[in-house]
Amino acid sequence: GGGPNGGAPAAPAPAGTSRVCFAAFTAWLLGNVATVRELREEVLPRLRVVGPVVPLPSGDLLHWTIDDEREHVVLEYLDGEMRLHNNTAARRSPCLSTRLRAAARPLPTRPGPPRARQVGAFTNDPDFTWHLRNLNNFANLSPDWPKGGERITVQSEVGALPHAVGHGFNLLGLPGDASPPSRFVRLFFQRQYAVLRAPPASLNESLSLAIGLLSSVFISQGTVASASPAAGFELTQYSVLKLPAARQFLFRDYASPRWRRVRLGELDFAPRAGASARSLPVGDGTLGVEDVTAKLG
Repeated sequence: GGGPNGGAPAAPAPAGTSRVCFAAFTAWLLGNVATVRELREEVLPRLRVVGPVVPLPSGDLLHWTIDDEREHVVLEYLDGEMRLHNNTAARRSPCLSTRLRAAARPLPTRPGPPRARQVGAFTNDPDFTWHLRNLNNFANLSPDWPKGGERITVQSEVGALPHAVGHGFNLLGLPGDASPPSRFVRLFFQRQYAVLRAPPASLNESLSLAIGLLSSVFISQGTVASASPAAGFELTQYSVLKLPAARQFLFRDYASPRWRRVRLGELDFAPRAGASARSLPVGDGTLGVEDVTAKLG
């Protein structure tokens, strides 16, 4: 059959190929593969992800963002063929992913100017290379104060014009809707400009930048039109910050802006006979608002 993104049927799989259902692929990957390098060199040559040959009922096609402390890649099927894309961002810039929930991976900083090797952003369908080419449509954006009118300035009854009145005009044309292509563009350019102009000097500053960027693509329930009443509304169900090098995982739910942290290095993941699965609810049922009235009394 075809790969999860449909199209032509894939070629026959070689002997010894592992077949994994697309719905279980994420859990299988976490339980069987230690690094992106292992995935690329040892696993993918003998892996077949089995899935629908047409889009899901939601209309979405499938691809996965996979990262460790060194690399970030995108895996997708197009016309029944598996494709792996390098998406490793600069060591100084957060690597961002957004689906119905947004995810980011801030990395430790290093001295010297940031140099992005790849775009380091990720959102839903269309396919990844479509998103890459779409960035070219916004080459007019700039990290600098707009000065395009200086050579044609004229005097008028309201003064010299045209000139920028207020801040933010360097981002004029940055798409603001909630579609995957627009979120991809917004994350890429805002991240690049922030790292260029005010590069994070610490892990906490990287986290602050990532949180701010994620807020710019947050989807409030009811704001995005639904294709049918049965489909429900798209929203940012939860947000995630992943720190692979520090072995930390931060998350928050839709209702609360309060982040919670899990120190993965302090947990024992060794399998034990009879042990039950451990889990935490994404939300704690509150808005995360602290009442500080008593501190002012």
